[in-house]
Amino acid sequence: WYLECRESPQCKALMHVFHAERAARRVPQAGPQVAPLPIERVGVVGAGTMGAGIAVCFANAGIDVTLLDVSREAVALGLERVGALYGESVERGKLSGEQAEAARARIRGAVEYSALGDVDMAVEAVFEDPALKCQVFERLDRSTPPRAILASNTSTLDIDRLAACTSRPQQVVGTHFFSPAHVMKLME
Repeated sequence: WYLECRESPQCKALMHVFHAERAARRVPQAGPQVAPLPIERVGVVGAGTMGAGIAVCFANAGIDVTLLDVSREAVALGLERVGALYGESVERGKLSGEQAEAARARIRGAVEYSALGDVDMAVEAVFEDPALKCQVFERLDRSTPPRAILASNTSTLDIDRLAACTSRPQQVVGTHFFSPAHVMKLME
């Protein structure tokens, strides 16, 4: 029975996932002299479905999150989404009530970009509108520390064009989270 299981396609797939996840932690081309940047605080712009899920993803990793949107109402709805996601995680046995509350406490809401003045990274998760995204990147460029990484959750737009909206194009990256962001381990 053991040999049959070990040779099954499911076992081979699980072993592949295990090795791929371990390999993904390292960038061989970077070399040992390159140290990863510490990410302790993240801003997420856009408190909709994706923004809330992205905020939960970071909070689950122990990172403090500021969830920003254009109005107090939008932020309140985003924080409600966050609460609902944690409620589902507790119901499904993925997190204990204490773990969910501790992670939830890492997320705060804001309506002013000035709240992102201490972040190490900011992720834009607004509608797929190039003009709107460029406007968000211009504001992030002015509001976040010069060392901060600016990321877009876009799946279709040219990252170089969004980067051109900033004074630091070399620090703009694409981080397309798959939905639901707090569940899917895949990001491109």
